[in-house]
Amino acid sequence: MTQFDAAARPMFNAFTAQANAGNYDAEKPRISMEEKNPDATTGAARSAQLDFSDADRADDDELNDILWRAIRHSDPPPPVRSFFSRAKH
Repeated sequence: MTQFDAAARPMFNAFTAQANAGNYDAEKPRISMEEKNPDATTGAARSAQLDFSDADRADDDELNDILWRAIRHSDPPPPVRSFFSRAKH
């Protein structure tokens, strides 16, 4: 486990003492699950240049930028770089 698990909010309130055996009504998707990336967009042209032949071959920063612009229709925020390092004693 990591520090994220240690800092996570407890899930006590997510559970009840009695099970709810009622029916579950799935929510219908609000967007088309069949819609594809249109060929004539900048994102499509940029995506076509990425290597999706295997996991982790596509450039993460490029793909994130393409996805952000396609979903949010705005410039993405500057990337934040972080790393964990061992403190030197």
